[in-house]
Amino acid sequence: MKTSTPASGTRANQGKILLFVFEEGEVWPTLCVKTTRMYSTGEIIKRNHNNLKLLEEGVLGSSYAQMFAKSLYLYDDGSVIFCIESVCPGIRFSARPYNNVELVMRKYIAWQSYLAQNTKKFQTFENNIRLPMIVQHGDMTPDNVLVSGENIYLIDYDYAGACTLPGFDLLNFLSKMKFSPETLRSYYEQYFPRYFKSIGVHVKSYEVLLPFYQREEGNRKIGKL
Repeated sequence: MKTSTPASGTRANQGKILLFVFEEGEVWPTLCVKTTRMYSTGEIIKRNHNNLKLLEEGVLGSSYAQMFAKSLYLYDDGSVIFCIESVCPGIRFSARPYNNVELVMRKYIAWQSYLAQNTKKFQTFENNIRLPMIVQHGDMTPDNVLVSGENIYLIDYDYAGACTLPGFDLLNFLSKMKFSPETLRSYYEQYFPRYFKSIGVHVKSYEVLLPFYQREEGNRKIGKL
């Protein structure tokens, strides 16, 4: 089965193509092959592969390793390029008949807490806000979160590691939900304090970091152009 990603563009030389490999008689794929329409745009494949390796290295040997696909192979001979990954099971959060924000937040915050405990790098912002540098998924949206039972999986690794500002994923995920302003604010007030506490820092309010989140989002959008 072949699919083009939503951001593939309209011209023949744009975008990423996903090829799913099925075992005989199986209804779920076991491998995902990622390539591009033109070799000249193959940098996105190498970046995707390297970003996934970065995520894997941060959780090697831990229970959080199951949250991502496994990078299996990268091929590049100068004219053909593709990478092979395992396939994460589950249904997209955005396509589920019911939403379980609590499950996603609980699993995600636990992963970030694990990373925070193992980092020795910090960044200081205005007002003397000092935060650990923690790898973010970079594009954590309801479409890029799969849910299977009590497990979640993060997919699409084009921007993984590009941002190390704690809470960026959290804001991105919640803000992309179709919540009313009142409901969205209640989720911010519920989950941000919990998140900051889990990574061992004190932030007066998530609103203090909004300008920095907005800057990161702007940088990410520029990268998509």
